[in-house]
Amino acid sequence: MNPEFTMPDHNRAGRRAAFDPSVVDGMGVEIRHLVTDSRKVGLGDTFLACAGTRADARHFIADAIAAGAGSVLWERDGFDWNPDWHVPNLPVAGLADHAGLIASHVYHYPSRKLVLIGVTGTNGKTSCSHWIARTMAVLGRKTALIGTLGNGFPGLLEPAVNTTPDAVSLQHMLSGYLQQEAACVVMEVSSHGISQGRINGSQFTIALLTNLSRDHLDYHGSMEEYALAKARLFDWPGLKYAVLNLEDALGVSLSAQLADGDVQVMGYGFEESVMDRQIARHVRTVYGRHLKVGPRSLEFDVQVDAECATLRVGLTGRFNALNVLGVLSVLLASGIRLVDAVQALQRITPVTGRMEQLGGNGQPLVVIDYAHTPDALEKVLMALRDSIHAVAAEDGTADVNADSRQTPQAKLICVFGCGGERDTGKRALMGGIATRLAEVTVITSDNPRSENPQAIIDDIVSGVAADSDFRIEADRERAISMAIHLAGESDVVLIAGKGHEAWQEVSGSRLPFSDRETAMKVLQDLTRAPAGK
Repeated sequence: MNPEFTMPDHNRAGRRAAFDPSVVDGMGVEIRHLVTDSRKVGLGDTFLACAGTRADARHFIADAIAAGAGSVLWERDGFDWNPDWHVPNLPVAGLADHAGLIASHVYHYPSRKLVLIGVTGTNGKTSCSHWIARTMAVLGRKTALIGTLGNGFPGLLEPAVNTTPDAVSLQHMLSGYLQQEAACVVMEVSSHGISQGRINGSQFTIALLTNLSRDHLDYHGSMEEYALAKARLFDWPGLKYAVLNLEDALGVSLSAQLADGDVQVMGYGFEESVMDRQIARHVRTVYGRHLKVGPRSLEFDVQVDAECATLRVGLTGRFNALNVLGVLSVLLASGIRLVDAVQALQRITPVTGRMEQLGGNGQPLVVIDYAHTPDALEKVLMALRDSIHAVAAEDGTADVNADSRQTPQAKLICVFGCGGERDTGKRALMGGIATRLAEVTVITSDNPRSENPQAIIDDIVSGVAADSDFRIEADRERAISMAIHLAGESDVVLIAGKGHEAWQEVSGSRLPFSDRETAMKVLQDLTRAPAGK
C-alpha cells in the first residue's frame, strides 16, 4: 500500500528560466537533423555535444566534424571551442536540459500536432499503452506506440533501448509518426525519463497515472522523490487532461492539487475503494462496479456521470480491471463516447509478457509476467489465486472480496528472482510476498548484472515466510523446469520478473534467454514424455 504523500507545489517552483530554442536559427546554417552520438553523424548533421553523466560528448566533437557534421551545439560550461574546428557552432548553457526543446523546434513542434498521451506509473504502463493504441486504431484513429516493447505502430514495432527515448530521438520519432499520418501517439513515461529531461519539448494532451509503489529507489533515493518525479508529468506545460487512479494515494493527492487549475481531471477506480477517499468535487469520476473475475475473463459495470455500460474483456486479475478503467478514462478524455469505447475495449488481449498464458488443457497453466516489484508480484499472485478459486467455483468467477490466501485444492507455484544493481531493499519484501501467497516458491536469478547471483538470492531468502516451501536454483532455465515439473495438471506456475525480455544480463553481457521459450520447451517435453514418466 502506498504511503499518503503530501505533494509540494511540484514543478512550478522548480522550473528553470524560459529557454528560447530559436536561438539555434542564428547559427547561419539550416539544421535538418540532430545527432547526439558522434558515431551516427552523417553529412550535414548537427551534433549536440552534451556533458553527460557517463560521457562528455564534447570530447568527440572532432570525430563528429570528421564524419561530416555541418554544425555543432555544445555545452558552454567548462569548455572552450577549438579554433581549428571550422564549422558553425553555438555554445548553450544547460544543453542537456534544453535538447528536447531544441529538437522540438528543429522538427517543427510535432507534439503540438498530435494527441500525445503519456502513461506513467510503477506498474501497468506497457499494458495500458498498448491497449490505448489498439482501441484507438479500432476506432479509426491511427496511433503510434513508444515504450518498453518497442516503438512504432502496433504490429510493426522496432526494438527500444529505453522505455522513454532520449529527448532528441523522441522528437525525431514524433515527427516521423506525424509524417506517417498518425493522429495520436501513446508513450510510456518513466520516472527516469522525466527526471533526465527526455520528455522536455513535448506537449502532452493527456497524462495517465496507473499507480505508485516501490521501485527505482536505487535512483531516486526515497519514495517521496520517486513520487515527485512522477507528479511532474501532471503539471506539464500545455497538459489538458490528467487521468488519475483514485485508489492510489498519489492519484488522490494530485486530484486535489489539480482540481482548481487549468488541467481537466478525470479519476477512476472501483466504487467501493474510492468512496471513502477525499476526492475533490470538480473531479469527473469513472466508477467500476460489480467486478467478476474469471480464470480468463473480467466483467464489470462502468458508470460515468449518468451513463452506464457493462464491460467484458479477455483478461484476468483485479489489477487488470483497474488498468482497463484507466484506459477507458483516457478514451473518454479524448472525446470518444462511452458506448464506442466499451465496444472497442472488448477486443483487447494480454500484452506480450504480461499475464501471458501457456499450457493448460491437461498440462499445468504457466503464466509469464514482468512483475519485478513487490506490489506487482503481490497483485499477480493474488490474481492467480482468484483465478484458481474461479475454476473451482460453480459459476466460474471469483469473489474478489474473499480471502484469496486460503489454500485451494490446486497449487500455485512461483518462480522469480531480483535484478542486480537495483533497489536491494525490495528483495526481502518480494521473498516474503512470494512465499506467503504461493504454495511453492522457486527462487532463482533474474538479471544479476555484475552482482553475485547467490548474494541476490540470499537477500531474497532473508524475507521468506516462516515454514514456507521454497527451493533455490540459481540457474533460471533449470528453475523454470523444476517448477513446471513440480506442478500437476490443475496447478498454476507463475514465472515472474522478465516477461517479454529475450535475454539475461550477466556480467555486462546480454545472453539470449526467454522465459516463454524455456517454458514452452518444458511443456513440449512433458507432452512427448511416455505415460507414467
